[in-house]
Amino acid sequence: VSAVVLGKTITAKEKENLNGLIIGHLFDKYSKEHDIAPTDDELDTFVRKTEEMDIQWRAELERDSERLRKELKSSSISDRDRKDKQSQLQTIESILKDKRELNAQAGVNEEQIRRVNRQSAHQFVKSWKVNKSLYEKYGGRVIFQQAGPEPLDAYRDFLKEQEKQGAFRIIDKKYEAGFWRYFINDAMHTFYPRDDGAKFLKTPWWMMEKSSEE
Repeated sequence: VSAVVLGKTITAKEKENLNGLIIGHLFDKYSKEHDIAPTDDELDTFVRKTEEMDIQWRAELERDSERLRKELKSSSISDRDRKDKQSQLQTIESILKDKRELNAQAGVNEEQIRRVNRQSAHQFVKSWKVNKSLYEKYGGRVIFQQAGPEPLDAYRDFLKEQEKQGAFRIIDKKYEAGFWRYFINDAMHTFYPRDDGAKFLKTPWWMMEKSSEE
């Protein structure tokens, strides 16, 4: 056993996902205690926005494909440029082909695709609402992450509090430094200016348009 969280054991075989398991269980507990759950309107907004972005992205790829085809017809480009453009075109065509195949499958499995999209939306929206709640409670600095801004200092303070209360314990001490490194090593992260971090946590990217309309 490498750690215990909320009475559940984490074995040494699971050490690679130690942070994820501890944080996941604690965040689930936090969301239940604070009645945090996505609303239907929030889920609808997320799904709509991601679908719109997917359509825009595909249109951009189509335009890039057409532009590259025209440029490759020119006899004035160098061999090196021609090779680069052919490589770019090949990559774009491969992506578009995959998208067309996925769309064809979606037509057959429309209900299944809709269910998967809804589940994905639920995870993203719930994560944002937990982050927003933690930031409002603990404050601190916010970092950039691909999945969305994270209140890093709030995470650290929350975890320190949970550890003190006995919600989790790292039994094998050789994993302890690795667990806390993410939350105390500033060199690992890109920090938002304070006002930007607060703004992005208050209104996530998929609600920006809706917020400005209101």
